Amino acid sequence: MNYSGRFITVSSRIVTAIALGVLLVSPPVFSAQGAERVGIVDSGKILRLMPETRQAETTLQATATPVRKELDRMNQDLKNSIASYEQQKGTLAKAIRAQKEKELSVKAQSFQKYQQVNSDALEKKKQALFLPIRQKILNTIMSVAQKNGFSVVLEKGASLFVTPDHDLTFQVMTQLHIK
Repeated sequence: MNYSGRFITVSSRIVTAIALGVLLVSPPVFSAQGAERVGIVDSGKILRLMPETRQAETTLQATATPVRKELDRMNQDLKNSIASYEQQKGTLAKAIRAQKEKELSVKAQSFQKYQQVNSDALEKKKQALFLPIRQKILNTIMSVAQKNGFSVVLEKGASLFVTPDHDLTFQVMTQLHIK
């Protein structure tokens, strides 16, 4: 009876090992049957070619041009003030020099503040202009992917090699009426 108990224990361990082996080996086999279709898309190319992008860039340039001109004017004024101060610095009394340095510091801070505020405003404007365009591209990518049975779509730059039948870029461009 002692031998039969050991035999049953060894047999159950063998059966358990075989069952575990089958379970460990089988997931790749089963997942290969239900493999997910992965597509790629070059969303940057699509974004560049969309007419809405050109319109957004034109609007952004129209907004940025006066800001850039004012920044150039302020920068030139600051440079002229610094140059003027440097020329007069040796002949000025200590109190007047301190006052002029304070004025230059205020001008520099004003320039930096104007630059920062307008840079932030331009960035917000850019996001507001391009968000609907990106959303339109994303919605179209999702539509094309679902229609063609793709469950995952990656950016083209993230892939090393993709067969042309998995590239959805031109299908998305066609649906967006981009030539």
